Amino acid sequence: MKPAPKMQAVMVLYHLGEDGLWEHHLFGALRRHYGDAELSGLREDLVGLSTVGWLEVLEHRSHRGHLLRRYRLAASARRLVEYQLDLRRCLPVELPACSGNAA
Repeated sequence: MKPAPKMQAVMVLYHLGEDGLWEHHLFGALRRHYGDAELSGLREDLVGLSTVGWLEVLEHRSHRGHLLRRYRLAASARRLVEYQLDLRRCLPVELPACSGNAA
């Protein structure tokens, strides 16, 4: 059973630590395991998780009229993630190398 895409995103950000990841890189990694329909609400989920304090927005950039965000898991949410999610059973996701640049 695959976790919900937003929980998988949280788990990926958990493993990445302080540097976080640009949302478009996160989508690219998750597309290997989820269909477009499953990912359709992920952007709103990420904004919602940021609103409640689970995620921090490290950077904003604009690209062709679209706002891009680089997220990381908030330090205050790390223990909650460890408690709520069994990270050993997570779907493995390969991440692209990211130097912190938006594109």
